[in-house]
Amino acid sequence: MPTTRDLDASTVTQPARPAARPREWAVAAAAGAAGLLTVGCALLAVGHAGVRLPLVSALGPGGGRAVPVAAVAFTVGAIAYGLVTRGLLLQARWAWLAGLVLGALTVVGAVQPFRGVGSAVGVALALVVVGALASPAGRRAFAR
Repeated sequence: MPTTRDLDASTVTQPARPAARPREWAVAAAAGAAGLLTVGCALLAVGHAGVRLPLVSALGPGGGRAVPVAAVAFTVGAIAYGLVTRGLLLQARWAWLAGLVLGALTVVGAVQPFRGVGSAVGVALALVVVGALASPAGRRAFAR
């Protein structure tokens, strides 16, 4: 009977791990766009709080002026997009609907009132989230 000294690394087997589910392109696209929206909302929250950020302050009409209501709204957006991004990466079932709803709200909120380049980037990224999740690949990824 072999002892533990007789066993070397080549004879010891590890228990098999379950294979990871392959990530659909739609999930990766939606999670990437939602992640960028998380960062963008966080930067805009800081910028609207009155902190002067070189690029962010130059894009907005107010410069370095504090707009507390907008700072709170962008903070909520950053938290919401952060949660959705995490859910999308984990392919949590709730993340599909949350991503669609949040993306649609972002498009509506960024179009009216439209604020230039920042709004256009937000709309484009939100449309990527909605389009990817609404695609057949996006629906298939979350249909378990």
